[in-house]
Amino acid sequence: MGRSTNAATVSAAAIAAAAAIAGPAGAADSAASTETAPTTTPTTTTPTTTKPTTTAPGDLGTIPGTVEVTKPPKAKTPKQTAAEKRREAARLFLIERRKASQQLEAQTKLDIASSPFAGLDSPLMAAPLGTVSNAVLDSLRIPPFLLPIYQAAGVEYGVRWEILAAINEIETDYGRNLSVSSAGAMGWMQFMPGTWESYGVDANHDGVKDPNNPVDAIFAAARYLKASGAGSNIEKAIFSYNHADWYVADVLKRAKALAALPADLISALSGLTMGRSPITGASSYSKGSAKGISIYGQSGAAAVAVQDGEVVRIGRSKRLGNFIEMRDVYGNLYRYGQLDSIAAQHVVPRPDTGAVKVINDEAPSSSAPSVAASEAAAPRAAASGKERLFAEPQRPASYSAGGSQQVAATGATDEGQSASAVSSGQLGRYLAAPYSLRRDQVALKPLRKGSQVIAGSILGRIGAASLAADRNDSASQRAAKKLGIAQPPHMRFEIRPAGTGAPRIDPTPILDGWKMLASANVYRAANPMLGGNGKGATIGQILLMSKEALERRVLADPKLDIYECGRQDIRAGVTDRRVLATMAFLSGSGFEISVTSITCGHSYLTASGNVSDHSTGNALDIATINGTPVMGNQGPGSITDQTVRKLLTLQGSMKPHQIITLMQYAGTDNTLAMGDHADHIHVGFPSVGVGGGAGGSRSLLAPSQWSRLVGRLGEIENPDVSMAPSRYSVKVRVKVRPR
Repeated sequence: MGRSTNAATVSAAAIAAAAAIAGPAGAADSAASTETAPTTTPTTTTPTTTKPTTTAPGDLGTIPGTVEVTKPPKAKTPKQTAAEKRREAARLFLIERRKASQQLEAQTKLDIASSPFAGLDSPLMAAPLGTVSNAVLDSLRIPPFLLPIYQAAGVEYGVRWEILAAINEIETDYGRNLSVSSAGAMGWMQFMPGTWESYGVDANHDGVKDPNNPVDAIFAAARYLKASGAGSNIEKAIFSYNHADWYVADVLKRAKALAALPADLISALSGLTMGRSPITGASSYSKGSAKGISIYGQSGAAAVAVQDGEVVRIGRSKRLGNFIEMRDVYGNLYRYGQLDSIAAQHVVPRPDTGAVKVINDEAPSSSAPSVAASEAAAPRAAASGKERLFAEPQRPASYSAGGSQQVAATGATDEGQSASAVSSGQLGRYLAAPYSLRRDQVALKPLRKGSQVIAGSILGRIGAASLAADRNDSASQRAAKKLGIAQPPHMRFEIRPAGTGAPRIDPTPILDGWKMLASANVYRAANPMLGGNGKGATIGQILLMSKEALERRVLADPKLDIYECGRQDIRAGVTDRRVLATMAFLSGSGFEISVTSITCGHSYLTASGNVSDHSTGNALDIATINGTPVMGNQGPGSITDQTVRKLLTLQGSMKPHQIITLMQYAGTDNTLAMGDHADHIHVGFPSVGVGGGAGGSRSLLAPSQWSRLVGRLGEIENPDVSMAPSRYSVKVRVKVRPR
């Protein structure tokens, strides 16, 4: 926008100058000259392209506003008549207009070349729509559990996940029709046997590459598209997959419809599918509704946190009995009701009183940074600031204004108590298996509103078989007992997706997805063929690992130099899964990085007064890459530039919302240039419920649209995913690493 405005200013200034010299007649001559201007550009010296000056996000540089008019030598210029002066003014105007246009075109090419998506001839690069039409929602046919698989495969092979989903829909209706075609194509993505031999992938490391396994087939399709040139011409790659013009058009049409879905919506749906079962032990459930679902389990079974998140409400009501609500990092709200009891305590990492407080300004103001993104000049000194501390952080006003973070770090409670130690052999009372923590790495705090809980934390327990009435209502109990009606042990489970105003949704499709992923062994991180820490895993497999597997992998990875206090964060389970996956992703991509900040040792607030992503474990800072410090090594082609470009390939729920250095990249909405980030790369993911109100961000869907979407998801028939390899599978050699 800045270049267009400046170009228009140049043109307007030239026109005004011509009109002033020539008067009305000159304006007419100017218009005539414009109509008869040659279509071919005269030979001129190519203007020197300067590096763009980065200002605010989205500004791609400016064109100099001054116009330099070269006057002909006086000795060779004969005396001009009035008509000749008018023609000369018009000629100069046309020259300046052409020069401005050429400089704008040259700058645009430079910006495109600097984009991490340069060369991607993809019709999907346009930003997703800010609103969603009902037609798009009605056309959604993807079983939610497939979203993270598409995204992981897309990141590994450099293909948009929407393309993979569109091909899957056309070929087998998302795995619902696995019949062998008349031509002999087979499996989820309809590979010919010979092509599968060459491009098949054992993506879940079960020893076979099986076209009837969704993970293997989707990864293989992404691999084939990459080999067919998807990085430079996606249409050509799709045509290679199926030699038909109508097929290419159909894939792109469906992919565009998926790309129109807001990224926040896809992230929330992807986050829902990455959860764990909300109850321990064997369980069952029937069809639920928008009001929730009853999950039946064993007497005394634990209700567990399905994701990392924050407790937002604990109470008791006539409808739900004892209940607890938590919100995960994606903004989804989970409610556990009809519990026999609520846990009194939960585990937290032991506070490290020796940590050094660091203040980094990761949330810039609306003003432009003081250092040009493309110039590695000496950075300005980081703004100094004081961390706000409350004398009584437990008071309601102080607690909502940041006191909750102070309480979490100091171990203080409403009763003024400190965090207590976990007794020997008692950790399993507070964490559901599996977990890789020692009791000396954690402490206990009261479970209350505002508590930050980790996935697997036990939030409460269900009771024994109960009468089909409110167990706290004596009249209902007597009536039910007289009728002899009883229910097996159960709890009520409800989900409200991210966004203020979003309604409750039917949890059935989400529970089905969690169950299918578990039964199909999609997440193979614990597979002994991968070793105890998942060594040998590909990029896509890393992105599909569970949080527990990522924790083990990151802590054992020699390519990741993580400061000791940060390793404590990871051991305690308070580091966001996306941060862990990002570290493993960079390591798997060939980068050896030094991580200098996660949560421990970082302040709650940035210098600008915003809550830092670090405070909730949603960010990391990288100081060195492959032994080279970020300080003094930024700019095009630098190791920092290479790392940022790799981070920009992350898709879906794994896409960071902030990548801050001294550089900003054209065509991106998550790179920021800030002068106090000369010595590190900040990678942050959005955290919900911190500074944004209890409801998180504004819902991108109207309440009626959420009902429409979930109703659509409820209509989607989930495909059958067998644990046993099909007869079309091909054995692969997998080296078993010694443990």
